[in-house]
Amino acid sequence: MPPYKTTSPVTCDADFNRDQLVNKTAIITGADATVWEDQVRLFKEAEQFSPSGKIHYVIANAGITKQDQVFSFDGERPVSMSQLVRVVNVIVGKDQEPQKPDLKIIDVNLKGSLYTAKLAMHYFVSQNGTEVRDDQEEYMSPEYSSTKWAVRGMMHALRRTAFYHGSRVNVISPWYIRTSILSKEAFDKVKKSGVEFATAEDAGECALRILSDPSINGKSLFICARKWAPRGYLDLDIEDYTESPLIQEIQYDQMRNAPVDLGLFP
Repeated sequence: MPPYKTTSPVTCDADFNRDQLVNKTAIITGADATVWEDQVRLFKEAEQFSPSGKIHYVIANAGITKQDQVFSFDGERPVSMSQLVRVVNVIVGKDQEPQKPDLKIIDVNLKGSLYTAKLAMHYFVSQNGTEVRDDQEEYMSPEYSSTKWAVRGMMHALRRTAFYHGSRVNVISPWYIRTSILSKEAFDKVKKSGVEFATAEDAGECALRILSDPSINGKSLFICARKWAPRGYLDLDIEDYTESPLIQEIQYDQMRNAPVDLGLFP
């Protein structure tokens, strides 16, 4: 299997050869993927079922949706959203305690997929005899990466309606900054490889820049090495896909059934 490299887009409007799929075994997850033991059993049974004794493909397909309990308001709602916009300093239902949300969606869609990825990697490494390097764990981290992509997704979900409650939502994405998130030895190793670090001071300035400018909303600002930006942070300009009319059209179609102008909780 060749390593990953940047390539041109996949040509999807083309016929393709299915012959290499003959006599191969695939796992496609479903239902409640949050029970680790159930997934372990699934992989074991698939291995036993496979004519070759191997698992060739894994598709993490388990996913659910339900009423979102994070994007909700537990107090008494105002009579109209226009009233809330006009009186942004009045907290409606401020005496109502917010309720702990049920995050089953996270458990199934994210944690369940991580379980599947863990098991798939275990079987693929065992089958293909790939060398495992312990020193890669701190950098090749699907757990950490998936949570950070999730935060970006949260910003996308909230940024168009945040103005209804007098706020805005942005993401700060830091580069390597010496903090307690990694050991000194790990940071030293990164530094030795030639990577230039960002600084905590520039991260603070970036946060102040966002807080001081009400026009900044729905953006990702990157805390970076100063070789890339004179102040140590920049707008990555990756959230609106201005160079892709197709992606913009897809985004707007996604919102057709719940237009922003209908209010915060239509």
